[in-house]
Amino acid sequence: MYRLLCRLLACFLAVASLCPPLHAQEELDGNKKAKFYEGDGSEVLLWQLFYHDNFSGAAVKLRNLSMDSLPDEVNIRVIRDSSEFCFPMKNILTSSYGWRPKFNRAHRGVDILLRTGDPIRACFPGVVRIARPMGGYGNVVVIRHQNGLETVYGHMSKILVKPRQIVKAGEVIGLGGSTGNSTGPHLHFEVRFQYEPFDPEWLLDFSNYTLRTRRLHLDKTYFGISVPKGNKRPIFKADKSIIKEAPIRTQQREIYHTVKSEDTLKLIAMQHSTTVEKIQELNPGLKKVKTGMRIRVR
Repeated sequence: MYRLLCRLLACFLAVASLCPPLHAQEELDGNKKAKFYEGDGSEVLLWQLFYHDNFSGAAVKLRNLSMDSLPDEVNIRVIRDSSEFCFPMKNILTSSYGWRPKFNRAHRGVDILLRTGDPIRACFPGVVRIARPMGGYGNVVVIRHQNGLETVYGHMSKILVKPRQIVKAGEVIGLGGSTGNSTGPHLHFEVRFQYEPFDPEWLLDFSNYTLRTRRLHLDKTYFGISVPKGNKRPIFKADKSIIKEAPIRTQQREIYHTVKSEDTLKLIAMQHSTTVEKIQELNPGLKKVKTGMRIRVR
């Protein structure tokens, strides 16, 4: 009996050693769900036009670009459909982009009010470039998007993603907090192109938490922060630089044919890849054609 108990105990210990503890198993399951960018360029093609293979997590702004090195203008498709956009945090703005007279310095993003622990969501689909504590940003996440834009999420209490992780729009990437140089819980949110920031309100409408445009015309005048002269109301350039997309055609365009002397209904049908019956349906009462007659063929 004693030997049997010993064998059962040995078998139990052997099986237990093969199974990780519960918290470790949960982490493994989480890693299985997350997908990571392998860096071969197959997942993202457009951003390499602007960044080549540079995917360093060393800093939010990896290099200082002169204005001459930026493109004079570029047309960016922000999203293809509504599933590719989510407002990062729906709450009031406590500080806008621009010059801060109180601190005598530039503010390169917007501050959004929140409570510690509130979920922060990815604005667009992309790949995480940075996910770690970083100076004044505190716990910060930087996501690079396929169109060349980057979004920055700072002061979080907890980061829930890892570098090179592929995220979807609306995916929770962290929890709100007040880490780094922060006077209270809020989200510091930036939008950058080629590491240079521009006003997020030119892209996002904080009055109704929507996207101002699906296609953005971006030029050099978007960049740079100067000391304001007077209390001028900001002009959101995206409102004036929306690239209108071609309307979706809901009805088929009507096509007509002018009858020539040698034309017959059968010949006309062949020319327009249709049938005599369909032409007659479009032209009630038509049995024969005459030279100069204009008939609908589609």
